[in-house]
Amino acid sequence: MKKTQRNRDDFEIRPVAYPDLEQVIDLVNREILGGVNIFRLVPLDGAAAERWWGLHGAGRYQAIVAVARSGVEPDGPAATPSPPDNRAATAGASAGLGVPSAEIDRAETVLGWATFVPHSQYEGYHRTADLSVWVDSRSRGRGIGKRLVRELLASCAERNLRTIVSRIESNNLASIRLHESCGFIHAGLLRDVGEKFDRSLHVVFMQYYVPTGPSAGGG
Repeated sequence: MKKTQRNRDDFEIRPVAYPDLEQVIDLVNREILGGVNIFRLVPLDGAAAERWWGLHGAGRYQAIVAVARSGVEPDGPAATPSPPDNRAATAGASAGLGVPSAEIDRAETVLGWATFVPHSQYEGYHRTADLSVWVDSRSRGRGIGKRLVRELLASCAERNLRTIVSRIESNNLASIRLHESCGFIHAGLLRDVGEKFDRSLHVVFMQYYVPTGPSAGGG
């Protein structure tokens, strides 16, 4: 993986580090408890967080994070507003990660993250992966999601991936537009495949083909 990717904005993109884990899981759990873009119903606990780290902490499926530069915090209040059920405010604490306090103190503010996930356990899908990307709601509209996705897609060749798939809840138009801007094409729609908060949910499938040959920058 490349080292920190610096840009002219007030954030940097780099490989995930263990001190980031609690913030990453907090972002996931807040959406699980308050939104429909992740179809899980139960927040990730400490064991699930460690499994996430085992897959995404290093290697082929290593995640990347967008972190605020020194002195820059997400827009909005320091405390994240809770959804109506008031559970999201404790999402991070509920994971019980057990990260040493000294390491948490050194962690930078995570604004968003992105990673690849194995598309299937069957060997024939070895070069296909699913994409997951998430940005803190207080930090959206700053181009963070697009930079995360583009940086991750740029690493496909070194990860030996040729096709990337995204599954997006059909009302998440911002995510659909983001994927379109990064070269994804529409691959289909599955109706009524999810249920959450008494809603029946549709899923848009989008697909990205990794460029090959000289035009891809490989020679």
